[in-house]
Amino acid sequence: MDSPIFKRLFPFLFFAGMLSSFTGLRADPLDLPFSPGEELSYNIRWQRIKAGSCSIKVLPTTRVDTVPVFHFQLTIKSNKLVDKLHKIRDVLEGFVFTDFSGSLLYKHIATGKEKKEIRVEFFREKKEAVYTNFGDKRDPIEILENTFDPVSSFYRMRTLNFDAGNSLTFPVSDGKKTFLQRGEVVKKEEISTPLGTFDTFLIVPSAANLSGVFEKSTNPRIRIWVSADERRIPLRIQVKVVVGSIIFDLASFKPGA
Repeated sequence: MDSPIFKRLFPFLFFAGMLSSFTGLRADPLDLPFSPGEELSYNIRWQRIKAGSCSIKVLPTTRVDTVPVFHFQLTIKSNKLVDKLHKIRDVLEGFVFTDFSGSLLYKHIATGKEKKEIRVEFFREKKEAVYTNFGDKRDPIEILENTFDPVSSFYRMRTLNFDAGNSLTFPVSDGKKTFLQRGEVVKKEEISTPLGTFDTFLIVPSAANLSGVFEKSTNPRIRIWVSADERRIPLRIQVKVVVGSIIFDLASFKPGA
């Protein structure tokens, strides 16, 4: 295993592969399929090897300055095997306007082998985002209307009404670049997971705008199986790239209050 590639692959795959979502028909913001207290936990495998775990939570609503926001948190942790190659301890947070019109703030703290203290502020009136890492500020970049950060994109996806055959797009920014992530709802499909058998929508997003290991791969592919019910929970994510197949399987689900 090429550790220089893998160290970029492992933390990036979850929020870029899984969380790069789509736009379509939005559900009523007052009838969201999640609520504070919800927690999704995933086991991560590289080929057939256990590689780590991650969880994504809906935290209590809070305020950024004086603005009320939804607060989402993603935690990624490599296991002892991967720690020997590249220890990963990442916490990513997204803060979204309560009308679900876009992101206000994004944070990414990494305390493993690679250190990060990223903060991205979104200014929707100016249509700009400003990225800093350990206080080192970049020039503002232009963002599109209703742009979401990588973590909050996961929840934006779950507000959609899926129909097989739809082509969908969604504006995403991590503060370094902004792009329309494109994807397709391929079909409804029954899958078996560690938690049981479920009816799902199979979603295939484009990897064309994704960087890192995706650029080094020939025909990289991302597939996401989302539960075909009112919760719209990603049950499995599979990413095929140059180093092999990475699979995220839902291991536990805690509903919100």
